[in-house]
Amino acid sequence: MTLERDFLLIDRYRILEILGQGGMGAVYRAVDENLGLEVAVKENLFTSDEYTRQFRREATILANLRHSNLPRVSDHFEVENKGQYLVMDYIEGEDLRQRMDRIGVLPEEDVIVIGAAICDALQYLHTREPVILHRDIKPGNIKINPDGIVYLVDFGLAKIVHGTQATTTGARAMTPGYSSPEQYGTARTDQRSDIYSLGATLYASLTGSIPEDGLARAMEQADLTEIRKHNPRVSRRLSAVLEKGLAIHPEDRYQAAIEYKQALLNASTATRQLGAPEEMTVSPPPEDADAEKAKVNRVEASPAIQPQIRMSSESTSRLRRKRSKRNMRLAIGALVLFAVFGIAWLATGGLESVFGGGDISSITITATDAAEISPTTQQNSSTEEAPTPGNTSTPQPTPTGVSIVGVAFTPTPTPLVGPTLNEVIAFASDRSGSNQIWTLDTGTNRLTQITEQDGGACQPEWSPDAKFIAFVSPCEGNRDFYLDSQIYAINLETNQTTLLIAETGVFDPAWSPDGASLLFVKAKSVTDSQIFRLNFSDNTIVWMTQRIKVNIAPSWSPDGKSILFSSSRKGGLRLYVMRNIRGIEPKLLTRSQTRDNYNATWSPLDGKIIFSQKIQLEGTLRRLVYVYENMLDITDLNQYVETPFANRDVIVPEHDPDISPEGYWVAFESWPDGNNHDIWVLHWDADARIRLTTDPADDFDPAWKP
Repeated sequence: MTLERDFLLIDRYRILEILGQGGMGAVYRAVDENLGLEVAVKENLFTSDEYTRQFRREATILANLRHSNLPRVSDHFEVENKGQYLVMDYIEGEDLRQRMDRIGVLPEEDVIVIGAAICDALQYLHTREPVILHRDIKPGNIKINPDGIVYLVDFGLAKIVHGTQATTTGARAMTPGYSSPEQYGTARTDQRSDIYSLGATLYASLTGSIPEDGLARAMEQADLTEIRKHNPRVSRRLSAVLEKGLAIHPEDRYQAAIEYKQALLNASTATRQLGAPEEMTVSPPPEDADAEKAKVNRVEASPAIQPQIRMSSESTSRLRRKRSKRNMRLAIGALVLFAVFGIAWLATGGLESVFGGGDISSITITATDAAEISPTTQQNSSTEEAPTPGNTSTPQPTPTGVSIVGVAFTPTPTPLVGPTLNEVIAFASDRSGSNQIWTLDTGTNRLTQITEQDGGACQPEWSPDAKFIAFVSPCEGNRDFYLDSQIYAINLETNQTTLLIAETGVFDPAWSPDGASLLFVKAKSVTDSQIFRLNFSDNTIVWMTQRIKVNIAPSWSPDGKSILFSSSRKGGLRLYVMRNIRGIEPKLLTRSQTRDNYNATWSPLDGKIIFSQKIQLEGTLRRLVYVYENMLDITDLNQYVETPFANRDVIVPEHDPDISPEGYWVAFESWPDGNNHDIWVLHWDADARIRLTTDPADDFDPAWKP
């Protein structure tokens, strides 16, 4: 919940105004009433046990930083069940982007001094123990105070490197044009990644144009425009220095910030003798250069060229022929990431100007922020084998959210085998005027609206610890493809919604049993959709299906070692199963010949698979069927026989099944009268069919709470 003006935080920090807000929390300008000083308070609303431990560890490291070009972290604390907070110096003045808005391209000497000052700060960060990488250098994160002193701000994205391990404080952002190719997941980031981003920032301040995106350049889809083509007045020496800092391969850049600093200073006779920190100043901003008068609402300049990436086999083959093995791995890895992020054009980066004013009004959380949502952040999912399932935390009760009067229903009394129906189901419904996510507590009949998304929401998917629901939006109706949707996650403890994957045309989210990764579908069209795996531990994306066909509706086996999905690779929609390994050829599971099968789910109890199947009976209907026996062993698929799920005299439409956590109940969408789509459940053994919802609106996409 956003803190209001004049709110007193921990009886010390009085909130003056909100500087910006994003998916993870807000940044406030406040006054420290103990000391009478203005401060910036950065808030994080993710409060998992692992993140809390990480926050304490990293906040302590950041609080010990002392450098003349870095703001000071003066305090850090937690508010139980609400969030964690960093308190930092509030830097007055303007950021570099605002200066560029105000005066246009900067003088060459000013660019050199700004770059040298930031190099000093980076050299300090890169030589700490443990090493600290900034990872989000851009004009909005360079501040110039009223004395002309240059500051590198916003440590919310900093990565702390402990030996060979790395942890991240806050969100990790990708800013097109400023982020190095390796930040898209093509290789490990190190101090040379910060050097690349600084070079891109200085390039933009000299030319007024953001350099071509490093990811597209790595894939040979774009070339860097020489600085002097934008601004012929820039010296050849300085142009060469900056262009070296923007080299695609880290080994071709400057290897240390101190080396980059010296090259910058040597690029001009006017700056060659500079070196002391007190000499690294530029002209101060005008006295009236506050956030509003400095055009803070302007979005950073678009790249001069927006590269178009083509994912054809022809272009992939061309890259393979022309590049070495190392370069081929870079290009393929970049290709995978681009397919998901679309070079992250929709992402606006991290929280801008965290230590002072700035434009952070339009923040997009991308898939790279997903580690903050994952219930398990320490699991290393970057390996190709599926991670070993871990213990998830105890599910928390679903929060009240938007209270709706419960809709009563009367279950049909039936002798049941196994647990009684007393669970929570999430589903999509347009009963409020647009499709939104709702939950129904079948024990108390309480109905609760969870989302209020513009454009609607559907396809709810619980995280294994039941603290989050992933969903897609916009959602205009119940469809197999959502070509304009994105994937979000809502924190059910705080009601905070985060954009999880910013690329459009992504849907069918499926959380792994251990919470370490998320399967999803990215569709170019209704004839070309692929399945990807997002690994939360290292924020990498793995392209799983790699075949230009329809591949949709992925589902995990209970042990997380196998993946079930529907594909058109042999005509129609058939079920396939594959190991959770990149590049493995899937095996055909379907035994129903030409009938379409989809929306399959794996029983957590005994490995049965249940799915929707289209059959022709007085028109097109759907019924539920299952593949009998334990399907955890996929080495011999010929032993399994397809059998109708329930024996009934009258076949009625039953669609999109989901099996309850204990394995006894199956929820599905049904419309026996041919019109009213509602949520129904069937007991696995007793064939007890119960209607849960009765609203005239369409109810669909049922999902049991873990």
